[in-house]
Amino acid sequence: MHFRLSIKAFSAIALLTAISFGTLHADVPSSPAELLKARRDHYNALGDANKAIRDLSRDRNPDFAAIEKAAQRVVDASINQSKWFPKGTGPEAGKTRALPDIWAKPAEFEAAQKMFADRAPALLAAAQAKDVRALQNALRDVGASCKNCHDQFRAPE
Repeated sequence: MHFRLSIKAFSAIALLTAISFGTLHADVPSSPAELLKARRDHYNALGDANKAIRDLSRDRNPDFAAIEKAAQRVVDASINQSKWFPKGTGPEAGKTRALPDIWAKPAEFEAAQKMFADRAPALLAAAQAKDVRALQNALRDVGASCKNCHDQFRAPE
């Protein structure tokens, strides 16, 4: 029981950190170096929100208010992702895992982003319905869309 509370507490702290810094809705900086940092922070906060949903949904009594807030963050992050990848913010701009194919294959990259944007609302709907099974299925679908994009457009660490 203590372990579950620790995971729940950690997830809530990570989510609140992401929310307090507003990284999922931050204005896009103007310089490529600033944008690389903002983009990294944005996607780290998105990962934190996904992790919070995963961890909180495994609890015996899920905190659906926290899950819904995290799911809303995922939906918000899925909107207009192209703003995080303007020309000139690839490897030529500094340290990034973004592959040049993002800019060389814009239609494919847009399709990968659309897959995420299309799947994210189901996550929020399941959270609002307080349906753990639907939530976990939607999270799996969102995760598959993230993996799809990472496999094609993100370099390994």
